[in-house]
Amino acid sequence: MRSIWIAAFEDDFPYISMTTNDDLTIAELFDFAFDLQQKLEANKIEQKRETFTTAINRLKSAEEKLDELHLFSDNEDISEVASNELRYFIIYALIGWLYEYRSPDREQRLDDIHSAINYFLKYLHLCKNYGLVQHIPREQHDDNDKYRLHTTEDRQTRIQKLKEKKALEKSIAKLREMTQDADRVDDEIKRQLYTEQVKWWIQQAQEDIAALKDEIKLLQFSKDPHPQMATPTAPTNKLPVDGPFTIVTTKDRLYKEAIGGTGYPSVPTMTVQEFYDDLAKRQAQQPAPLPKPAQLSDERLNEIDDPTHRQNVRLMDEYKDENPRGSGNRYNRS
Repeated sequence: MRSIWIAAFEDDFPYISMTTNDDLTIAELFDFAFDLQQKLEANKIEQKRETFTTAINRLKSAEEKLDELHLFSDNEDISEVASNELRYFIIYALIGWLYEYRSPDREQRLDDIHSAINYFLKYLHLCKNYGLVQHIPREQHDDNDKYRLHTTEDRQTRIQKLKEKKALEKSIAKLREMTQDADRVDDEIKRQLYTEQVKWWIQQAQEDIAALKDEIKLLQFSKDPHPQMATPTAPTNKLPVDGPFTIVTTKDRLYKEAIGGTGYPSVPTMTVQEFYDDLAKRQAQQPAPLPKPAQLSDERLNEIDDPTHRQNVRLMDEYKDENPRGSGNRYNRS
């Protein structure tokens, strides 16, 4: 049964309600789906799966017609695209957004997320061909990052992007008012509006791709919370030795295996006499240390007029002149 919301919405497009997608032009398909997406985003109509599917089908029909016409190319500049064709740039982004918010069902959610990411990437690739974006996120994540969430950007970068996005939203709202109020819209105003919409959807697509990839990881983790943990083997009560054995106490076993056996780390390797003989032999092989030179007295240093001693004496005399005896801490002295 068709939703009453779609029926009420098609009252604004009576021609569309009586025709199939094949009989409609690209402009009619795009306008219908774009207005439907705007109402869904603003919560002006009930967000049912059927409504999202209707908008997706209309935009996919418009996409097929665009592919047949080869309207966009990878070897031309954005300035070469006509204004009326420029607004169709965001078809892929709109389809991605509709897939992203279509399915609350957990079983179908993963398929919708992958479809949304694919269309967002398709939109970014189209914008990159026209020099509107430089870097495109990777479609697949590495195995090492399979369960690692997206690392957020630094605070200054996020604030700058948020300011740019808010400025685009204000500009788009102002340009839409100008296009709705005027009887005849200037081509330059329409082109500026479509260009601002393309830039806004670039930022939105990049943000949504990162969020959707994180959601995929969370859904996968919820299905398999311990992917790398091996299944523990059941404990066995079998004895390690099948043949006959002797039961010994813990004290006896520790002494025989650790203390009294060969595995003890401090088992002596020589007798005391052998140790001292080896020590004496190693000391005899070492060269004798050089004797330390005798320290000269102050009188002898004065006789030979040692420059270092003379400088030290001069520095000490200067210190005594500046700090006479008893000139230390005189606080609280009468």
